[in-house]
Amino acid sequence: MLNDIVGEFLDFLKKQKRLSKNTLESYSRDINQFFKYLNNSHINYLHVKKSIILNYLYYLKKNGKSQATISRSLSSLKAFYHYLFMKKLIEEDPTYMIDTPKVEKRVPATLTVEQVDMLLSLDFGNDEKGLRDKALIELLYATGLKVSEVISLKLEDVNLSYGYIVTRSGKERVIPIGSHAIAALKDYIEKGRKGNPEEKTLFLNLRGKKLTRQGCWKIIREYTDKINPGFPVTPNTLRQSFAQHMLENGADVRAVQEMLGYQTDFNANLISLMSKSKIKEVYNKFHPRA
Repeated sequence: MLNDIVGEFLDFLKKQKRLSKNTLESYSRDINQFFKYLNNSHINYLHVKKSIILNYLYYLKKNGKSQATISRSLSSLKAFYHYLFMKKLIEEDPTYMIDTPKVEKRVPATLTVEQVDMLLSLDFGNDEKGLRDKALIELLYATGLKVSEVISLKLEDVNLSYGYIVTRSGKERVIPIGSHAIAALKDYIEKGRKGNPEEKTLFLNLRGKKLTRQGCWKIIREYTDKINPGFPVTPNTLRQSFAQHMLENGADVRAVQEMLGYQTDFNANLISLMSKSKIKEVYNKFHPRA
């Protein structure tokens, strides 16, 4: 019964809210963690009161969970219990009127243009691994893609002749890529990419399988440690560096938002009016490695 209702809830989110796979997995983890807490306290999830939710949030804090984690967990529980209330499985929503904790917004760490140049000037080597790693890092910085987006790219999503890639995670976006990324991808695809010919994923591990998120993180850490040992560089660092460097060079913020896939109620209409040719123009003019 319990697994069924959670499954129905996640299916509802997938179909009605069109949430990404990663977001759905986060909801699932948060809810299952809460259920473990309830089981240890011998509480039925349908009999939860506001006080239990508050006690759970305190329990998370006491166990060292960050404010961001607690805030996300509460958001997951709010969505779940609102769903139960809509389905008339509970008479009252226990999360109603519980405020989401404010999360301190930190300025994301970024690399300087000089550090990026140092990173991409490293000797990656001309073997399968080196060509792949060079192409991966060039593409991450060239496009500002999320790690989940870059590892989901297919060969058919890359057009080197016209210089763009298409990401289909969530809203489809066409993103231009500069000459450095084009050259690195061309070398990788033609000389370095090996594996089963039927495997259409762009980036593969050395066993010919789809590259994982963890694999992508390890690749980036391997090379960034050479230019700045101990500095916690992640795929998101490259994404934020891409955005900051474009804006510092004078790029229109709406064009950068479009390339990153950001949309808010405030700027969604403005972004949708921007032509793809305008995006390409902005990219070529302001990206350091265009």
